[in-house]
Amino acid sequence: MCPAHHLRWICLALVCAASAVGAQSDEGVGDRRPWAIGLGAQADDESNDSMLASFNWGVSEETWLKFAAGRSRSPERGADIVADNLSAGFEHRFGLVGVAFDAEQWGDPDALESTDFGAAVYVQNERLRLAVRRERRAIDVHFMLTGPLGGTIPRTAGVDADGTELNLRVQIGERWQLHASAATYDYSRNLAALPRIEQLNLLSASALTLANSLIDEQAGFGVERQTRRGEVLTFDYHRDRSAVDGARLESFDVAFLFPVARRMDLEINLGQGRSDLLGSGLYGGFLLLIYGG
Repeated sequence: MCPAHHLRWICLALVCAASAVGAQSDEGVGDRRPWAIGLGAQADDESNDSMLASFNWGVSEETWLKFAAGRSRSPERGADIVADNLSAGFEHRFGLVGVAFDAEQWGDPDALESTDFGAAVYVQNERLRLAVRRERRAIDVHFMLTGPLGGTIPRTAGVDADGTELNLRVQIGERWQLHASAATYDYSRNLAALPRIEQLNLLSASALTLANSLIDEQAGFGVERQTRRGEVLTFDYHRDRSAVDGARLESFDVAFLFPVARRMDLEINLGQGRSDLLGSGLYGGFLLLIYGG
């Protein structure tokens, strides 16, 4: 599971590159292959932060390859984790129907690691996109035991999880779009009994690290407005629940994307998150998109 903002960034890069190649095709440059590079960073007032670099490449008009690498950090007073992630994806359209596959490795070898595989099928036309995605996640929680002579022994507790996600995007006017998503996850064992679980559960208290934490369900919706000059204003709301203790996180996000050059866009976002564990706090960041083909 990519973090929520990271997944949005990757999708945004894909949309921008596809839009760019559409404009180029109108200009008679249809033989070129579109691509997009995304460079982004986020931070919140609890000293959690994340960085991401993504590359999307249109192998053909119907086929896309997606790659991303990033790092998320939570301080010692939080989950005390520095996690790297690598992901790759493939998407292909067969007319109105498309399929997508993705894989991700995420984690900190001293705390928590996960390997995720996902597959999705979607239908899409000029005004609507509806996708259903299934995910399989293998999670390893690393911890230390104290031996009878006072020494420490490394141990790992494994958990499997299955997830189902539904995504909807609808064009409701010339410059307006609505999007919504919902997901639920089932775990192979009782998470409350895992070692270090109270500390790792703090990942679900930040909007930046939430999606790689141990969540039970999530839902969100948003609206986008595009201006005549190509700027995009987005409002998003998300609500999620921890699978460990049922604690909830709500977040409200405002993002503004605008062109800074012919083949370059910049998005600035600011949001507020409210969790049962840490109360409310602010977060923000930026995404730089460079695309062409």
